[in-house]
Amino acid sequence: MNHHRQQNNKFLCGVVEGFYGRPWTADQRKELFKRMSVMGLNTYMYAPKDDYKHRAYWRELYSVEEAELLTGLIEAAKENGILFVYALSPGLDITFSAAKEVNCLKKKLEQVAHFGCTAFALLFDDIETDMCEADKEIFQSFAYAQVSVTNEAYQHLGQPRFLFCPTEYCASRAVPNVRSSEYLNTLGSRLLPAIDVLWTGPKVISRIVSVESIEEVADVLKRSPVIWDNIHANDYDQKRVYLGPYDGRPTDLIPCLNGVLTNPNCEFEVNFMALHTLAQWSQSSTSRKDSTLLPSSPVSADIQLETEGDSRRSDSTSAIDTGAYVPKLALRKAIKDWIHVINTPISGSGSTLKPSIHIPPAPTVPPVMPSLSLPLEQTSLPSTDPLLEKPVLPSSVFTDHNIIPDNPLISSVNTCVAVTASTISGMNDALDALADMAAVKSPMPIDGLGADPEPPQAVLMNAVNSLACDDKIVENVSELMECNNDELSEGASIQSRKISHLNSDDDDEMQIEPSSESAADMNSLVIADVEVLIDLFYLPFEHGSFALLLLEEFHWLKTNSALVNSMKDRQSNSPEVLEWKERAKAFEDKTKRVSTMFTHMMHIPNRSLLYDLYPYVWDMAGVISLLQGFVKWLVCGAGIKNDSLHLKEGITCFSCMKVGCNFSHFSCNASSVNCAGATNRDKPSLSGDQEPWVFRGGLQAEFQRLLPIEGANDLFMQHPPSVINSSLYIIRPYTLQDEDAVYEICNKTCDDGLDGTDIFPEYPRLVGDKFVGGFLTLSPDYSFVIDDGDGLCGYILAVLDAKAYLSKYEAAWLTEMCAKYPAPNKSDGSSLTPAEEIIIGFHNYKRYLPANLYNSLPSIVRMSLLMRVTDLSVPKRMMACALSALKANGSTGAYCEVNVGDKHIMNMYTGLGFLQIPMLDEYSDEVVVLGRPL
Repeated sequence: MNHHRQQNNKFLCGVVEGFYGRPWTADQRKELFKRMSVMGLNTYMYAPKDDYKHRAYWRELYSVEEAELLTGLIEAAKENGILFVYALSPGLDITFSAAKEVNCLKKKLEQVAHFGCTAFALLFDDIETDMCEADKEIFQSFAYAQVSVTNEAYQHLGQPRFLFCPTEYCASRAVPNVRSSEYLNTLGSRLLPAIDVLWTGPKVISRIVSVESIEEVADVLKRSPVIWDNIHANDYDQKRVYLGPYDGRPTDLIPCLNGVLTNPNCEFEVNFMALHTLAQWSQSSTSRKDSTLLPSSPVSADIQLETEGDSRRSDSTSAIDTGAYVPKLALRKAIKDWIHVINTPISGSGSTLKPSIHIPPAPTVPPVMPSLSLPLEQTSLPSTDPLLEKPVLPSSVFTDHNIIPDNPLISSVNTCVAVTASTISGMNDALDALADMAAVKSPMPIDGLGADPEPPQAVLMNAVNSLACDDKIVENVSELMECNNDELSEGASIQSRKISHLNSDDDDEMQIEPSSESAADMNSLVIADVEVLIDLFYLPFEHGSFALLLLEEFHWLKTNSALVNSMKDRQSNSPEVLEWKERAKAFEDKTKRVSTMFTHMMHIPNRSLLYDLYPYVWDMAGVISLLQGFVKWLVCGAGIKNDSLHLKEGITCFSCMKVGCNFSHFSCNASSVNCAGATNRDKPSLSGDQEPWVFRGGLQAEFQRLLPIEGANDLFMQHPPSVINSSLYIIRPYTLQDEDAVYEICNKTCDDGLDGTDIFPEYPRLVGDKFVGGFLTLSPDYSFVIDDGDGLCGYILAVLDAKAYLSKYEAAWLTEMCAKYPAPNKSDGSSLTPAEEIIIGFHNYKRYLPANLYNSLPSIVRMSLLMRVTDLSVPKRMMACALSALKANGSTGAYCEVNVGDKHIMNMYTGLGFLQIPMLDEYSDEVVVLGRPL
């Protein structure tokens, strides 16, 4: 029995729109109210951090137009039985002792009360704890100041339902701890007892919220808290979205709480699973101990919606009969209803970019106070003109080098690159700089080492007006469903009604009857696709079973690649080699499932959901294509040195924070390096004591760490295309059958990325012989091609040892070319044609490979892409694959040669992290050397 719960207050369960980034639109909020009503949720809190009249400009009253829109939201909530809680965050700059300030606060809340709002909240999270001098003269402490203003506002409004968010909003922020916190004890003794207090649990994002922890804070606050739950919040990570079930909170908590409000993903449409499973949790029985806590819910258990065994069915039936909440079963029920929403036509609008995230140029940033809803270090959110109420897009949305100077990938501009004085300061200085750059490279902070101890703070300039008319906020998009507002409202209403009742007992069989149209459409997103999608983007502290299998298989194939080290090994029928090949095939099949899911998603009727999910799925599909290319290279490319340390690095095992490691083939000992390279100082991260933002990057970052070039963060950071593109790019090792296609690509890109075929009509293979023939003949084992479904569209060719390669080049390839292309006779003094200039180059070739260049950058790369490739990530992923192959066999860096006039090719390499290397006078003045350390 909970003695702290207010008997006259209903249990609040619903959503707090409390994240940083672009707020939801009014139409989305109204649709949210409909869905919540059907699911059985009852509360919505309006608290968008980047709505400027909520926080940054909290004193300003609403205009007539804004008042109408806010009134409409409040009325829509009431129509659906949802309690609308209006929250204000004045803590950034309020002077608590100034009567004028307090009056501004009361007038703002009073204005909203006149709109029909009956519940309010004051939020004091993410603010400085030092009071101004005026407040210090009046108030004994910061807590006294907050309590004074809150109590006065509460009484001024007639004591409505009222919530308060403290500055110490979780156990990790309590000073020195929950029990001894002067701040929290002051709240407990001074804050009026009918005012609810928001609490996030042990952490900002709590892996587990235990009954004991809630009882402790309830004793201090002298009331049951309302949980502000960040388990599905994703506004701190560019690459993560959470589609898994509500988990880590036993239903025994319910009697100890006054409510639970989830602060979900920034993207509206992706939150269906989070809300649906929260609703099931809140309506479940507490008559028996359920499997809500993460340590007892098996991460590696497959969903297997239609193929579960009899024994598991028996367990499922038992859980349903008792009304206990089981996250896995809740997920199954939610998937069943989500399919209906996915197949409901809803128009999509908005940028595919995630505007609330700024990708940092370096993996570390200065620590600042964490936020209740995890603010971002910066955003590229379009600023809003309050007069026009239309977004003003930033001048540039890319933080990294612009690989694509124009669209398509290489523009038609062909100008010379001027070599400045700063670029000829000496080769040794340049190589030293490259060495220094290599020394400071570090992997993305996914293991808690060197990562941000706390998330960065939001920037006030990103505040926008979320009460602007929705039909005025239309961003640049490439694809819009052709349906008007009436069709949108009707479709949304239909899909809301299709959500099944949460307490029905018919979910043991996942039989979905699609419409005749979708049944006939082979590209429809099916349950198997949804399973894959959810497992790839599960929860902050765990991956789904399918994702774990991908990690496990890739790690095993990499660490056991010595089994297929040579051609003789690959042709062996030994059990070990056969196992490696079988697992490689199984891994390939799994990657194809991801590709299939991506393709099917492109055809879903709910285009709004597509726009929300596309950046994440696009990135995941690209990373997995890179992994598959690397695995194919392990068995089809060069042999791997048995002593390669890069292939022996341990798996990150992110989900080892749960009890035990799910990777049956690996030892999971936090005192060794067998699991994530973990050491004794890693134990807090493996135990879940770290906040999830220290694992920034999610599953993609874990895959990055498993590659030999784990420190090349720039090759894994890219924004999604602003135009939705359903193309899938497959990276694979070069084969002899690809030679003609590679030669053709070389011809079509030899003129600074443009087609130069017509320049050499009499010698159709001359350009290929000059630029790619030597690579393909002498170093095919480090060459890759990429296919976009319409054939090969690019290649990257590499040489592991430049000195050995150039020796073979002179002895074999150059001799063959001189015989094939006799030197032109220009005794008449006529000018050389472009073809003849290349031929003369064969006959007058002179090797130049300085020792300090070779010692620092012993490998060579060359890449070309056809103009039809416009995806920024393609050259990065190709380069990552080739550099991984080189580094796996001990390379410390690679260089390339670019004609001085090929400006855009040079820009492409520069965007891929290559720096210009000043060469000595003896070297050709027509070539620029660019290098990158590994």
